[in-house]
Amino acid sequence: MNEQSFPSDELLALYEPSTFQGLPYRMLKPIDLPDNPDKPYPLILSLHGAGGRGNDNIKNLRVWNENLADESLRRKYPCFVVVPHTDKRWIVPGTTPELTEELISTYPVAWQARARRQLERGDDLNAGDLSKVFDLLDQLYKDYNIDQDRVYVLGHSMGGAGSWTTIHEQPERFAAAIPTAGGFSAWQDITRIVEVPIWSFHGNADNTVPVDLTRLAFQQLKELNGNMKYTELNDVGHNANLYAFAYTGDDAEKGFETHYASDRCDHTSDVWDWLFAQNRKNRT
Repeated sequence: MNEQSFPSDELLALYEPSTFQGLPYRMLKPIDLPDNPDKPYPLILSLHGAGGRGNDNIKNLRVWNENLADESLRRKYPCFVVVPHTDKRWIVPGTTPELTEELISTYPVAWQARARRQLERGDDLNAGDLSKVFDLLDQLYKDYNIDQDRVYVLGHSMGGAGSWTTIHEQPERFAAAIPTAGGFSAWQDITRIVEVPIWSFHGNADNTVPVDLTRLAFQQLKELNGNMKYTELNDVGHNANLYAFAYTGDDAEKGFETHYASDRCDHTSDVWDWLFAQNRKNRT
């Protein structure tokens, strides 16, 4: 992909722009929607990373949105893809605790340095647009025939962390999640997401978001018999998304290996086959 020409005019045309409660978003509609107005379709919520922050309703389109716009995939798995745009974070305002040194010292070691860095930067950790995103989904349920048992969330980096946060805030809404290079926040309750099928990807050479954050979440869910599979990508930096959203199976020579938190996990090797097979009705 040529970053200078991304997103292309063709991609911008496929992802129709709109706004909801002041929140810009783009939406890719099912390719066969005109022929099947009464058919219920799955929906993917796609969350951009920090590099996509803004409000121009263009930077929110990332490389995996191009993958999802591939005609062959759209014909195999027609669905809605919703791509909101924020200049904040993917959080529900008011849900992040005040990070004090005393509180940070209680967190797992993998999280302490990251929490201190956020504290030192002076970021507003309670500014976020996730509440609007949930309201947007509710509105789309009214406007279109959405299969609410097949609503998914995915994203990379800040969007990966946002995917974890999304299923933490509303685990009953989502059928599955694919977070890449993002961690499950230390102040969140991981028992809330035990039932949600998750396939997470992270490069072990990531110098932006430490791989230990995903390893920690995997270990915690493994201890809880959770429904998480985790693919660690050997020698991959902060670009796990380039591999994750085109993944068709492990590669021992490259050191790409998937781990399973329990025998509840679906071992399907193709990432899109796995995602679209997930259904809330199948949860045990």
